[in-house]
Amino acid sequence: MTTAPGGLRNVLAVIGDPAGGRASLEAAIRVGRHLNCHVEAMHVRSDPTATLPLVGEAMSGAMVDEMMGVANKEAGQRANKTRAIYDEILARENIVDAPSSKTGFAVSWLDAVGVEEQVVALRGCRADLIVVARPTPENETAALMTLNAALMQSGRAVLAAPPIPADGNIRRGAFKKIALFWNGSTEATRAVQAAMPFLAKAEEVIVLRVEEEEWYAETDDLEAHLAYHGVHTIVSKVLPREGKTGRSLLFATGDVDADMMVMGAYTRSKMRQLILGSVTGYVMQHAILPVLLCH
Repeated sequence: MTTAPGGLRNVLAVIGDPAGGRASLEAAIRVGRHLNCHVEAMHVRSDPTATLPLVGEAMSGAMVDEMMGVANKEAGQRANKTRAIYDEILARENIVDAPSSKTGFAVSWLDAVGVEEQVVALRGCRADLIVVARPTPENETAALMTLNAALMQSGRAVLAAPPIPADGNIRRGAFKKIALFWNGSTEATRAVQAAMPFLAKAEEVIVLRVEEEEWYAETDDLEAHLAYHGVHTIVSKVLPREGKTGRSLLFATGDVDADMMVMGAYTRSKMRQLILGSVTGYVMQHAILPVLLCH
């Protein structure tokens, strides 16, 4: 098997809390197998010293030491749980933990220490794709901060992995059908380029447009561009503007049984770059399939 077209060679999977870490790793392994590339599973152990400026100078040395001890213990337990999930999944999938290889599918573990979103922003620039867990009500704040940092600071494409269903059944195998949200924006253009390794291998790419007032673009040039890259089975659909754009997109991806959705990540505020009321935010709240995002 040859390596993935388009230069995608290494994937960084952020393995945070046990639930989100499982979703992220499952999605990253699926990508690694599909594109024959290396997956690096990274867990960031929190650094208790980073919280010291927050506790203030009023606390005694003994109290600080006690807090540090508790924080270290909790961080260690969290790290052990996430590593156990990593070992469990590799054993189930018959994958050997291997160091980074120049070619081919491999999976390895990376321990880091610090503030997760800061580490992801710095480490992510050395990956071709970052995989993170989609924010859920259980981990919304931490996951949203990590997603935001990966999108806005790393300069890389991000694959948001959906939560694991209650029955444990997740979709595996190739990404055969890909839904692509197109509105002609810079973010959507970057998402297309980042997703090209997936698009070129897909059996069908469904280009979705929505009758929006602000953004609306024809797809002829896009389809020609995709064809130049070997994407030949392209279906274009125009979705009526009714209600939430994000809801229309997710319904459309479900109707075509897509394996992945590709879209730009849009911003409406400098103070909060990923807004839960936006199209991106709605998709992040409700998607049950992997979503590849670019800002």
